[in-house]
Amino acid sequence: MSTASKPNLMTAEESMTDPGPGQGRHGLVRGEVVELSQPRPDHGFACSRPSGVFSLDERETGFGDSLSNDSSLRTRPDPGTVRGPDVGFDSEARPPRSEISPRLSTVAPDVAIEVALLKKVGEDLAAGSLAFRLIDSGTRSVVVFRDSQTPPFVDQHGDAIEDQPELSGFRCLVSGLFP
Repeated sequence: MSTASKPNLMTAEESMTDPGPGQGRHGLVRGEVVELSQPRPDHGFACSRPSGVFSLDERETGFGDSLSNDSSLRTRPDPGTVRGPDVGFDSEARPPRSEISPRLSTVAPDVAIEVALLKKVGEDLAAGSLAFRLIDSGTRSVVVFRDSQTPPFVDQHGDAIEDQPELSGFRCLVSGLFP
């Protein structure tokens, strides 16, 4: 009779110092190290636009801080899950803000933005993000999720993103997120 070996589960904090086997990009899902694919150029471009929009707004208004590049966030306690949104935004209005440091963040950004990765929506909202925006470069639209009780809504290419409860005073045209 054969027995399946149990994987060695890792804590979220351990994953920050020991990413596991191999030299590629890794994440942590329920304590297990998973390999992540390298983003394609169109993905990087789609992430850079909203990151730039938030960065420009934060410089002009001082309303908060943006982050990008899948900055590590513990979305589940041990056995841990460590993910990171493509783009995140922390406002000054909602404490506690995540601390910008090399340490693992346990505070979800106010707004998490992903480029075409729907399964992370539930994780980021469950971790405490007030909103999740999924940017679809194919339809040139932004789908906004808030919680499991509220249906998502879509901002189209000609719409303005404004008067959002988690982005007080922020305004940008959806068309400004695309070339």
